[in-house]
Amino acid sequence: MTSHYLLSCAISADIRQSVQIKFDDLKLPQSVVDTLKQNNTVSIRPNLSNALKTELDSLRVLQRELYDCYCIHYGDSHFVTSNYFHDANKLIKQIKAEAKEANEKLAGLWESEFSKWKETTDGILRPLFKDDEEFKLAFDAYMRIFPTKQEYQSPIRVSVLGPLPVSLKKADTPTETTGVEEFIAYENSINTQSILEAAKKQAADKALVIGAELIDDLDCRSAHKIGKQQTGSDKKRGSWEITATKLKLIADSVAGFDNLADLAEQLLESGRNMQHENRGVREKATETFYSVQETIKQELEDICNVRDSSKGLEKLKSSIALSTKYKQLCERIKTAENANVLNLLLPDINLELDIYEQRSKQLKKLLEQRKELIHAAGGAGLDELISEVANTNEEPDF
Repeated sequence: MTSHYLLSCAISADIRQSVQIKFDDLKLPQSVVDTLKQNNTVSIRPNLSNALKTELDSLRVLQRELYDCYCIHYGDSHFVTSNYFHDANKLIKQIKAEAKEANEKLAGLWESEFSKWKETTDGILRPLFKDDEEFKLAFDAYMRIFPTKQEYQSPIRVSVLGPLPVSLKKADTPTETTGVEEFIAYENSINTQSILEAAKKQAADKALVIGAELIDDLDCRSAHKIGKQQTGSDKKRGSWEITATKLKLIADSVAGFDNLADLAEQLLESGRNMQHENRGVREKATETFYSVQETIKQELEDICNVRDSSKGLEKLKSSIALSTKYKQLCERIKTAENANVLNLLLPDINLELDIYEQRSKQLKKLLEQRKELIHAAGGAGLDELISEVANTNEEPDF
């Protein structure tokens, strides 16, 4: 049985990061303020320090990587399994190290950031006050908001909670004579298990959506269209690499997705081999690609038959149902002889456009190509155009 651990890695700043300037502060006519409020326009919220914001944003990218690549979650509750613990722990240590470097850097930037805030404050307040005394009072108030030099010495804080083991032991129902520790153990068991099950359900739903998107991609991805965008490179991960990684993470916590995760890995491997310099390797990889593609579709159909209803399941079912319809639409577009026939296909084409991205792009492309060909026929039927071209290419009589 897979062990799960509750994990939290919070990144925050001990000092204020921005200041909000309300509509009334802008000295605008009341009618203008009312219009802005009625249309839910937000008030101005400038950063006190762009350097602080930059460092926090950089650290939160790593925090997002921690949660996306190594955890399943429900709301703000994140769970890491024992199989992903070491990689997650390594990334947490990196976050702490980079936070320490960021604090050291910020400590030396207080003077320049304070000066920039002066310029920002002057730009905000100067147009609002005709009286110098009123301007000075407002300016001083805004300057007091900026963190002191002492506060700026170490503003960023990384707080890590856990990993805390999630107990799968059933706790006895407490009674009037039960002690507080037994009550706590019972409530912990009930509450934590509820959130963990919700996280697993959410992860499973995500896997179903990934499956739907994968069919969408494979339906219009012929062998000669597979490259770095799908398989990745040294600098950037490809879409299939990301898919395989996500499915492997989900399969570690949720039963029923192991085969799909393995197939995604096989798909990725075949894609990489299709770019091999050896022709024999490329040809074998191409055969594998088409075989794995069909196996993935069959696996997803099998998954549909055993999963409970959810948004992800409905999307996957739609994707599978539209897989055959998509190919039929492609053929009907390719054989349409005039604009009227294309117009009759538009309702079905637009239904497809509303649901899946890659097939949408391909249908749009086919539609435009066919329109151009029909337009080139001057409104005549394509049969007439083809016949005319054939006659033009005949050997002349001498």
